[in-house]
Amino acid sequence: MDHSKNVAVIKYYLQHYQEKMTYIENVKADIADYEAMLPLNAAPKIPSLSFAPGGSGSNLSQQEQEYLKKEKIPNKIAALRTELAEKEPAMNRLNRSLEALNKTDHAIVCNKYIKEMSWKMTASCVNCSEGYCRKHSEKVLEILAGMVFGTENISA
Repeated sequence: MDHSKNVAVIKYYLQHYQEKMTYIENVKADIADYEAMLPLNAAPKIPSLSFAPGGSGSNLSQQEQEYLKKEKIPNKIAALRTELAEKEPAMNRLNRSLEALNKTDHAIVCNKYIKEMSWKMTASCVNCSEGYCRKHSEKVLEILAGMVFGTENISA
């Protein structure tokens, strides 16, 4: 991936930062909820009894339905963990990179791309001119791209 694409990816992740972080937290909460359900006793699987001739057919009793739901929980947990393992490392890397920036650079990037402030508001927050913030934000995005993806693609 060339450097300009890396910068575009960083910009995209910053612009969708809140949704991605909330999604990761929701997946973690779902995993915790499913894990809390595992120790609960599901009703044992028993055949349905009915006075109707021919048996109950494909209708499952409430006990059987609950048992089958519980049987699916480990698969749901595994799927959620796989999804989390795909998405969380990239956001963790971005968070560590954001923390490594100096205060001004961090404020410019966070105010403009994550909080979606105008350039005027971003500039007033960091006590710099709008022009400086606009120009410097591109440099900060490049720095972040180097921190997240490595610097092998950056020409000196």
